[in-house]
Amino acid sequence: MEEKDIKDQKDFNDMVGVQRAITRWKSGESRPSVDSLMVIKEIFGKSIDWLLTGEEPPAFRPVQPIIALAGTLPEIPEGMQPEYYLAVPLVEGRIAAGYAGAIPGDNVEDLVWVYRPEIGARENHNLRAVRLGKDANSMEPTIRRGSIVIIDPLETDVSRKGIYAVRLDEEGGCAIKRVSQTDGHWVLVSDNPEHPPIAIEKVRIPNIVIGRVIWSWTSWVREPLYEGPAGSNGKKNGLV
Repeated sequence: MEEKDIKDQKDFNDMVGVQRAITRWKSGESRPSVDSLMVIKEIFGKSIDWLLTGEEPPAFRPVQPIIALAGTLPEIPEGMQPEYYLAVPLVEGRIAAGYAGAIPGDNVEDLVWVYRPEIGARENHNLRAVRLGKDANSMEPTIRRGSIVIIDPLETDVSRKGIYAVRLDEEGGCAIKRVSQTDGHWVLVSDNPEHPPIAIEKVRIPNIVIGRVIWSWTSWVREPLYEGPAGSNGKKNGLV
């Protein structure tokens, strides 16, 4: 404190606006408030991390991309930090529907490297990724055709707010829907109002839910990956 021309503890207490600050903080009677920490930070030129832990924060690191399609090789793409990423197998919809556990490597089309904080505690849930088809517009505008979704097969209990991958032969074995149920029926609901709800008897498909959609990725600089009419800019699949 002498180096900063602080005469004594009373002088310091007056600066931070807390009576008996040092005595109370050292004894554990109270903790410094955010406002007090900001004042101390300015006085001593130390970071709040240092004031709280005695250590400076790690050096700045550039923000890593959320997703990268890296092919089927197990190595993470160059420039990405491996400890930050999880490789999720990208498979066809029928494969995602057919395996509740780990998916055999022969069925993996690609790897989706996803930033781990986007996955959270689900990274050991045998996640699988599916790319929606060129005509899969039933969940637009929420999830666009051509999007990639990640499915958690361990979360099959339906909730009102959830979006789920379901077994539906009419849409390639795997469709993305909102799900509700009655005693005898599953009710599959689309966000696109042009697609009416679908009621399916539970006796026909008892385990219709493949898993919950926990994450989706859509490119907003490309038109949806389909061969339909060109967009307003005259392009089908080029950059917008």
